[in-house]
Amino acid sequence: MKEYRLPYVVVFIPAYNEEKTITEVINKLNKIYSDGKERDFVLDTIMVDDGSKDKTAEMAKQAGVKKIVIHPYNRGLGASTRTGMQTAYEMGADIAVKIDADMQNPPEDVEKIIQPILDDRADVVFGTRLTGGLQYKMPFYREVGNKFFAWLCSQITGLKVTDATTGLIAFHKRYLAVFNIIRDYNETQQLIIDSWGKHMRVTEVPTVFHKREGGKSFINAGLKYPANVLPTMFRMYIHFKPLRFFLSIGLIFIILGIAGGIYLLTGLTDIFGDATIAILIIVGVQIIIFGLLADQISYRRK
Repeated sequence: MKEYRLPYVVVFIPAYNEEKTITEVINKLNKIYSDGKERDFVLDTIMVDDGSKDKTAEMAKQAGVKKIVIHPYNRGLGASTRTGMQTAYEMGADIAVKIDADMQNPPEDVEKIIQPILDDRADVVFGTRLTGGLQYKMPFYREVGNKFFAWLCSQITGLKVTDATTGLIAFHKRYLAVFNIIRDYNETQQLIIDSWGKHMRVTEVPTVFHKREGGKSFINAGLKYPANVLPTMFRMYIHFKPLRFFLSIGLIFIILGIAGGIYLLTGLTDIFGDATIAILIIVGVQIIIFGLLADQISYRRK
């Protein structure tokens, strides 16, 4: 007789100096999902303490968290998310869920976000706050920034992304086995591009999002955030689609060279000399060849 086992869900909480809210989020998760109610899964909660200087780890232990993984110093939300995903995979999780420690995402939404994975309709599920679940007026700079990064992720991946900085994400074990977060700073945009690049089934689920009442966000305002995020997104795009990127650049050089040749032949201008025209076309061809080689290397790695 074939043995039947309920899916094992591990919820991980990245936390940095969250002693005021960590107890509440752990207590609510334990109360909701350990209440004896019959469900289609079993759930444990773990925490990644990202070098907190307060009593975050102590409070989490008292609240009854299953496991605590501690970074010796503050590394960033991307690093904490990476550790949480790796730990969940090592624990044998069928599904891992990332939820922030600030109680902005209600723990009740964990069940909502894992449902597409339980139904075998998705491998990675992102909670979206911007389709009716936002419970307060987001600051203007955050609203503009989120819309920009959602648009950029959509352009890169072809997915319909509405929330590119969500803190509530669910992962199937098949993605936990192959994911890659290359930078320690941001995580959501990396995970969107990485899961798309690895041909996972990616979807969004509407979730509730409350105003932050205490603590400090991992994400700082100002230019530091885009200055860190944009190069990472650019690097990941080149990794997954090198031919598309280098083909575009190479064609620009070739078109400039051809246009310069036409202008030179028609006598309209001599701004492009023969040598410049030849260099533009040769460089363009070399860039395309480099893109073909990079595409072959990328294909073999997948």
